[in-house]
Amino acid sequence: MSGGDQRGEGPPAGLTPAAIARAREAALEELRRRPRAPSWRRDAVGTALAVLGTTALVLGLGSWFSIVDIDRLSGRLVPLGLLVALQALGVYAAIAPGKNLLRRIVAVLAVTAMGAIVATRGAGASSATPAIACSSSHLAVDLIPLGLVLFALRRFAWTLDRSLLAGAAAAATGAIAGELSCARGWTHVLIHHIGAGLLIVVACVVISRMRKPRSFAP
Repeated sequence: MSGGDQRGEGPPAGLTPAAIARAREAALEELRRRPRAPSWRRDAVGTALAVLGTTALVLGLGSWFSIVDIDRLSGRLVPLGLLVALQALGVYAAIAPGKNLLRRIVAVLAVTAMGAIVATRGAGASSATPAIACSSSHLAVDLIPLGLVLFALRRFAWTLDRSLLAGAAAAATGAIAGELSCARGWTHVLIHHIGAGLLIVVACVVISRMRKPRSFAP
């Protein structure tokens, strides 16, 4: 056997047997603590329920403080149904590995929900409340669901479609609250409701891209 072949065998230069032993022991200890990988389904369902629960809490508090009008529910069933579906399926599709078809379906659902929000408004009613109040409240109530989806995404490799869907699911919280608290027309909704939601989506993409994931699971 040649000297060149001998140099290609064994541990890399600079690694002592003691260092290799420590690395091996650390790896074995990690396997002992977590012998099985956590289920992505559990993460997906748990995060979706947490996001939906946050939305329910926002509506409950809004109704308590007379900001959200539950009586509007019957007239907003179509956009509200689409938004709730977007939250549940958006989180699931964002976390689930390899669900490309599901992600495309949820992307279409998100666009359909936005269209329904605008198309079902009409001219709307005037209000003495500044229009910017809708944008700011939309962004405020979306912060908790945004944090939830960002926390969940850290377990997986970053992809654009994954972060877009997670951001859309988080933004649906403010959109649902807006449907039950604001009676203004479609132009206001397009600018201050849809616009605020798009800001949340962009924030989700940027923040999730900047953060180092805990693993690179697909």
